[in-house]
Amino acid sequence: MTPVNIALNIYNIFLGIILIISIALRRNTITKQQNWIKWMVISNIILAATHTCYLLFRTKTGTVYYIICSIAIFIMYLAVFAIIDITIIFIVLYLNQNRFKKALTISLLAITIVFSFFLILTPFTGAYYVLHADNSKEYGPLIFIPYSLQALIYVLMIIYLISNRKTLKAQKVATILSFVLFPQIAQIIQLTQHGLYLITTGYSITFLIMVIFENHRLETSLDYTEVELDEKENELKEKLSEIERSKLAVIKMQNHTIESLSNLVENRDEDTGEHVRRTRAYVELLAVQLMKNNHYSEILNPRYVRFLKRAAPMHDIGKIVVPDAILKKPGYLTDDEFTQMKRHASEGGRIVHEIMDGYEDPEYIDITANIAKYHHEKWDGTGYPDNLKGSEIPLCARIMAIADVFDALVSPRVYKSPMSYEEAFKIIYEGSGIHFDPIIAHEFLQIKGKAASVNESFKYID
Repeated sequence: MTPVNIALNIYNIFLGIILIISIALRRNTITKQQNWIKWMVISNIILAATHTCYLLFRTKTGTVYYIICSIAIFIMYLAVFAIIDITIIFIVLYLNQNRFKKALTISLLAITIVFSFFLILTPFTGAYYVLHADNSKEYGPLIFIPYSLQALIYVLMIIYLISNRKTLKAQKVATILSFVLFPQIAQIIQLTQHGLYLITTGYSITFLIMVIFENHRLETSLDYTEVELDEKENELKEKLSEIERSKLAVIKMQNHTIESLSNLVENRDEDTGEHVRRTRAYVELLAVQLMKNNHYSEILNPRYVRFLKRAAPMHDIGKIVVPDAILKKPGYLTDDEFTQMKRHASEGGRIVHEIMDGYEDPEYIDITANIAKYHHEKWDGTGYPDNLKGSEIPLCARIMAIADVFDALVSPRVYKSPMSYEEAFKIIYEGSGIHFDPIIAHEFLQIKGKAASVNESFKYID
């Protein structure tokens, strides 16, 4: 029977490898049950491999072959019991029933400890088996222990099934009973056919059935989940559409409120409230120009530009704390008056946070606050309020600085007449690298025709 047993073992090894590959290929949807089936299959492969090893070397004599056979038999006993242990864990996970679960787990642990204790003693005492010098094997005086423990495990499993009979599905019970049925049939045939070893084959059939049932259960579950997801997706799309409509309405209202508030502040010291609209247009033109030429690509993107455009009108919100006498003064400001005027920058950042924190996107709030606080900073570090220098100044504030200065130059103020476009562009050019970011100044001068057109389209009214 040796060639037959070796052939069966090789078959079971290959079948086990195929089952493991089948489980591994479903790694994205693998379940706990499939993981435990994988360990059962691995144990069965080890059992088949060690039994094959014993069959190949048991007819050879010598110390080396004796050691190999001793190790093979020890691992065979261990693998058989490991398969039973792991399968009980699989059953608990597969059935997912709480009644008798704790008692079954504790009992399994105790049984495993008893089995392992005597197995470890066996090479020294011959408890389970005795291996003779010629590699022939005979049962030891305590061989009844592993069989009794195996029977006890089956009894506990049956008690577990009976305890949960009211909540178990017939299909699941059939899967579990196959674990008992096929290995027992294999053992019965093995007893009637002397020398034939069918234990690994019985387990292989059982594992194949388990994998089939588990895959079917998973497919059914995935199909059901897919239907549920489709329904949820449709509901979510409807809700998102509703939220988007509400969001657009809120944004429109917020933009109108921000623009109105900004105009209210600007009208305290400007001849017209068109300043906020013009600077917003310059900012958008300049940001798009920078993005088109791949400047500051790590920051500039359509979302940033959208926020920047919305934030621009708030750049002088801090002027609300500056007295009218200073804002509307027709002449130059004294040092003390200028100190008070400079407060509008730091106050602007504070006011933005007070108004918007908790109600707006954090990125939008940061852009708005940075514009309000830092648009009077200068590239060479001589600006206010914090004397920031170069790239320390937030990009949004550096863009806003050019838009604000250009509009101030070409627009009338209570203390001056409007400057020509040529003069204004010359000042921007001369301020490059001193007052302004040189890259931004250069790109602004590339679109000076567009900037002039914006100013003309928002022409102030005398």
